[in-house]
Amino acid sequence: MVYKNKNIRFYYSVAFTVFMVGAILMTVSFLIIILNLAPTAEKIRNEQHLDTVLLDSGNHASRVVYFDITEVPIYLGNEKKAKIYLISDGKEYRLAELDDKEYKEIKSHVEATGSYRVEGMTEHIVDSKARNNIASEAGKIIGENVSTFSMDKIFGDVCIICVKVNFFSVFYHGIGLAGVILGIVSAIPFFGGLYEVRTSRKVISLGNITAKDIDEEANKEGSIWLDSLRIYLTENMVLGIISDAKSHEGQVALKYDEICQIYGYNKIINQENPTKNARHIIEAVATDGNKYILSDAEMWKENLMSETEELFQQIKDRNSNVKCEPDDVKYKTFKFRYALVNSEGKELSDKKIDDDTKQDIMMNFAEYNPLYYFKPADAVLSMKISFPEERFHEEGIVEITAGIWGDKEVEVEKELFDYLEQKMMDGWDIDYSDDDDEFDGEYSVKFSEIEG
Repeated sequence: MVYKNKNIRFYYSVAFTVFMVGAILMTVSFLIIILNLAPTAEKIRNEQHLDTVLLDSGNHASRVVYFDITEVPIYLGNEKKAKIYLISDGKEYRLAELDDKEYKEIKSHVEATGSYRVEGMTEHIVDSKARNNIASEAGKIIGENVSTFSMDKIFGDVCIICVKVNFFSVFYHGIGLAGVILGIVSAIPFFGGLYEVRTSRKVISLGNITAKDIDEEANKEGSIWLDSLRIYLTENMVLGIISDAKSHEGQVALKYDEICQIYGYNKIINQENPTKNARHIIEAVATDGNKYILSDAEMWKENLMSETEELFQQIKDRNSNVKCEPDDVKYKTFKFRYALVNSEGKELSDKKIDDDTKQDIMMNFAEYNPLYYFKPADAVLSMKISFPEERFHEEGIVEITAGIWGDKEVEVEKELFDYLEQKMMDGWDIDYSDDDDEFDGEYSVKFSEIEG
């Protein structure tokens, strides 16, 4: 089943693509392996003398051959990591690729019996530098001027890769090896993608909600997609679309009346770099008493805090009994004064911030996510700004209320105070204008004077 909803499908399209690429490559690798089983057996049956192969008009590479030598092989040089030797049957010279063990074995037999039959697979020497070195060294030994162009005519255009001829060795040195390597490489995206795709279809719920149900719910008119949180608010339920199969088992679907409590908190993944690796978790406590993670988002995501507020409000509207905070939370309120200043920093005492601008500041504060730069990032759950001027019966008062984990309240209170004081001094830039041209242009809301 493939998700039809574009927002959900987006997060699994990469995994699905990886799976399909892996599946295609794995299929190709199996075809290569299967199609080379019979030719491998045929090559072994048709083992020929190297000279016979060189007389053929076709490609001389990847053939099973033998050659009887009567002299100890002479080292010429390296071709990549292989060692190339000059071998002879007393009549002509050929080239062979030997490792140290093979060389010792051949040398021992030749010195003891006067001859040795080498066998293996043929291969072209294509590296130009290696060919040049081999031609130069071989010319010194045979007493002729050998060039990279003439060496094929003198020694043949292929060398023997000396191996014990059996099905595995021939298959390994043929194109079948490419199929094996391709199969191993493709297994990573295939099984990794398969795991992600299977996890994307798994749904954690209190009922028998399926991936198909999730897809249908998300596509209903009126469904709200919170992109930073990857949460869908549908007509009947909350859907947590978590695409990281390494950390989570699957999607979470909870009906509104199944949620008793919901809250957000920050989690540090790597203490050595707490800001960069901080995540924002949305967790719900359901009627079965268990906790379910609806969202696991990077803390730097845009609109994260404002989306969290919208999530809580939407759930509260559908289920007024939901508690939108954890049990162990303490609230601390900090008060600031504020004023409108011009571009030169001069306070405009006769100018006031209207209600719309105040609303913009509160929204901006939430979207800015001031918690992102605070350390320890996992000590504070929430932070809101408000203008409680009616309560104070005067203009120019703003409050910031922070929700702190109860066991960390004393630990972070002073640090949070200093942090907010510094942040608030930066202020917010706004466009303020009226009918008087003198005040048209850009002005700032300046915060100052900690009240307590």
